[in-house]
Amino acid sequence: MSQGPITIRRGQRTDFPLLPQLLGPTVSPESEKAQVRHWRRVASNPTHDFYVAAREGSVRGMVLVSYIRALTTPGWRAILDLVVPVAALSEVGPLLLDCAKARARQRGCPHLMVWPTTQDQSEELSTLFLQAGFLPSGEVLSCAVQ
Repeated sequence: MSQGPITIRRGQRTDFPLLPQLLGPTVSPESEKAQVRHWRRVASNPTHDFYVAAREGSVRGMVLVSYIRALTTPGWRAILDLVVPVAALSEVGPLLLDCAKARARQRGCPHLMVWPTTQDQSEELSTLFLQAGFLPSGEVLSCAVQ
């Protein structure tokens, strides 16, 4: 059985229940209401671009790009948050990174930055970032998008 193509679509506040499918069951029932409120704020905030990678209704990954103003230069700075299970990384990761770069470019950002975390230090993810043009720049990885 062949699978359909992966599509990238704008994320919605109703996508929150799908996040545990990617991360595993990390939300406790006690904090679910707070998580839903938080997710609604994130998804509706105009300083964020939230996109979902899906195939035949199944979520394969998510990307959130947050934009901040800089004091020293005019314009926006783009910061990346990527959630993709390792099993889907090679297939979905490049598509989500291309989407994030395009959105940052549309907003006039010169670079897209990501702060590596312990979770992000997997060899697969490091390879993905390097293949996508991200280079170490101090504590962050940065990729030119202009």
